This record gives sequence, structure tokens and C-alpha cells, in this order.
Amino acid sequence: MKFRSRLSLLAVMGLGFIISSCTSTRTVTEGDFTRVDIPKEEVVSQIPNYATELDAIKGKGRALVSEPGNSDRVTIDFEANRELSLLTFQNRIGIEGGQMLVDSDSILIYNKLDKIAQKISIYDGRMTTLNELASINILDLLNFKVDAGDVQSVWESNNSYQLRLKNGARVFVNKEKGWVQQVDQTRRGLAPYSRIIYESYGELNGFTLPRKITIFSADGDSRVVFLVRSLEVNPGKLNLEIDIPNDINIQRI
Repeated sequence: MKFRSRLSLLAVMGLGFIISSCTSTRTVTEGDFTRVDIPKEEVVSQIPNYATELDAIKGKGRALVSEPGNSDRVTIDFEANRELSLLTFQNRIGIEGGQMLVDSDSILIYNKLDKIAQKISIYDGRMTTLNELASINILDLLNFKVDAGDVQSVWESNNSYQLRLKNGARVFVNKEKGWVQQVDQTRRGLAPYSRIIYESYGELNGFTLPRKITIFSADGDSRVVFLVRSLEVNPGKLNLEIDIPNDINIQRI
């Protein structure tokens, strides 16, 4: 698995707890949405927001990757708090190939097989084909939050609300449950992804979280299906460091 072209990034299975009572959300498609006068605060208040209750997560899983000319599966261990995400991934035969440590504006990448360490911006997709995924803190990915102050207008269809944000993004919300179903980003929003689709929500220790997340690259040509089978929430201890040998210099790209 070549590091520069095959750092497939995300999936979650987890340690210790099983997400139960799973139900699937319907994938949002372009439909007949009309603008409504429902207060944006009313819709946003329905969306699960665990900003104060969910401090950290830890897990293990699989990324199903599709990109032009290639598809792959990668097993990933992960742990994250509100500031950092650490991803450790293995190939199909269980060989640990690398790690990524993500903060608010950069990604530290360590390739154990080739003994290369590099640091790139979260918006720089040159080094990995799925940089869009690594640049999203897993904690924020699992619990996508919306601030009412960022909402410009509210639209609705028979089953969904559509929140049109001031930065051009659109967030689709299940009208019955309040679950985020889909997030569409625009180029001017400078997001490292173009679309996220959320499915199969379930409850874990009082937290309602998705079990399946599909993330599309900024250009829309690549995607990864992020499968959640089990997850540990608010674990007592995290190790958010990469042990890079002293004789390996970190290249800043």
C-alpha cells in the first residue's frame, strides 16, 4: 500500500460497547423543497448536540474506499477528543502501515513501512487521496452540529428540513427525529469535503449517533463509507501521540 496514494482514512468499529436499536435514515435526494417561516432555532434545537456531554471517543473499524481506478478496505483504530484525532490503520493482512494525528489546521502523517513523516494542511489533498476525511475530527464527524446563527433560511419537503447556511452549505434534517441526514458543501465554503450522508442512527449510552457515514471528496470523485459497529464514548484514557523515531525528520509540505 503506497503511502502517497493509498492512505485510506476512516471507519469506526470500537471498543467495549455495542450501538443498538439501529434504524436507517433515508438518503436525501434533490426534491421539492419550499421555503417556510418556521423559526430556525426551532429546527436546530431538534438536532442532537453533545458539545458539552461528549468529550472523547475511541474505536476500531473499517473504511470502504472508492476512487477513480481503485477501491480498497482498510481497518482503522481511532481515538479523539475535541482537539485531536489519532488514526492508526492496517492493510488487509493486518500490517500496520501508518498513523495520522489531526488538529484544527494540520495533519501529521507517519508511514511506518516507508519510515516517512510529513505534516500538511487539512486543506491540502496532495499527499493522500482521502485527505478530506482525515481533516474532520471524528468527534465532530459523528455529531455534526449546527449553530442557529449560521442559518440563513429554512426549507422543507414532506420528510425533511433543509437548512441553508450563510456560507452556502445545506444541511438536511429528518423532520420526525431531528437527525442530520446529509450535508452539502460548496466550493466557497472551503470545506475539505463536498458531501456527507448519515444513515443508520442508533443509541449508545444516551447518545444518538450514526452507524454509517459516506463522505465525498471536495471534487466529488472519491468517497469513503465509514461503518460504525461499536464505539466507546468518553473513555477514561486516550493516547493522542505518534511515536516517531528520533532519526526521522518531519517534512513540512
